[in-house]
Amino acid sequence: METETHNGLGLGAPPCWGFSPYYEDASVTIFHGDCVEIMRAMRGVELDAIITDPPYCSGGSLEAQKNTGGQGHRSERLQSGEVEWFSADNMTTGGLVWLIRSVLVESRRLLKPNRSAFVFSDWRMIPFLAPALESSGLRYRNMIVWDKGSAGLGMGFKPAHEIILEYTNGATEYAAKTGQNVIRSKRVNTSERDHACQKPVEVIAKILEVATVHGGTIIDPFMGSGTMLLAAKQLGRKAIGIELNEGHCESAAKRCSQEMSLYCPNDQSDRMAGGEAGRSE
Repeated sequence: METETHNGLGLGAPPCWGFSPYYEDASVTIFHGDCVEIMRAMRGVELDAIITDPPYCSGGSLEAQKNTGGQGHRSERLQSGEVEWFSADNMTTGGLVWLIRSVLVESRRLLKPNRSAFVFSDWRMIPFLAPALESSGLRYRNMIVWDKGSAGLGMGFKPAHEIILEYTNGATEYAAKTGQNVIRSKRVNTSERDHACQKPVEVIAKILEVATVHGGTIIDPFMGSGTMLLAAKQLGRKAIGIELNEGHCESAAKRCSQEMSLYCPNDQSDRMAGGEAGRSE
């Protein structure tokens, strides 16, 4: 898809960044590439939140099972492109921890004071991710549970939830006092998904409503098919998405181009201080 440029975020593909938007409209900017490289190049951007859903890399019961059959340089699966760098469980736990921590290090630099980063994960990765991400310089603030309302596959106590870790760069400021650390929403029906691990817009929207104000700017470094961007656009926020897979960039751009924005540049009604907003230590 050719870039549609409205310069709505004030980004305008600055030459100093060295990256051109894959797609851009008045509320959304999408970049195709490595999220760490792109975030390191960003200057002059002040974010109200980071909300991201990286691959969990937790399905294999053993580290040795990850990338099975695709490790050698002569592997036919590797040469054909069937085995990708960061799909399914191909990345090891150590690699995932290093990558997500690198993202939060850049997030700390770009976040406004007293704002939060939200990272989706599952129960198997929490013991590794939680302390490592705290070492980025952000404070471990909360563990939010997405209650899906029904169990997935498996035996015994089958999983019916996912985890969202919250990290903050100060005394946390929220736009509303309505938030709870359990969010209840049904998962996206398989037939309606643009991405295998697509999250409901409702889940992202509930985080946005508490953590950001109308007109605020949010980034998703692992954008996938653009659910965070879509939720932000629906709620009148501005959003930046980064994705390494060009197919997902195309899906996200298509979804965003079909969604009407509620963002009004002259709306000054929502602020972090006063009204329903509040600060929490």
